[in-house]
Amino acid sequence: MKRDVILKALMEAGTPVTTEELSKRTGIDIVRLRVDLYHLSEEGKVERRLRGNTPVWTIKLGSIPEGR
Repeated sequence: MKRDVILKALMEAGTPVTTEELSKRTGIDIVRLRVDLYHLSEEGKVERRLRGNTPVWTIKLGSIPEGR
């Protein structure tokens, strides 16, 4: 599932990444990636932040169970 790939890539990144960076890491088309990121955000699994004027994405703290 694409959302699992996205979550894994965000966890491995360790720091917030842009949508473009995440697209390169996952190989997911940027338009599809944005849709999935917004769904994951609604589910409380990721969050959007700003790095200067650039939006970045990261795993939402407390959203991933321990041991994963």
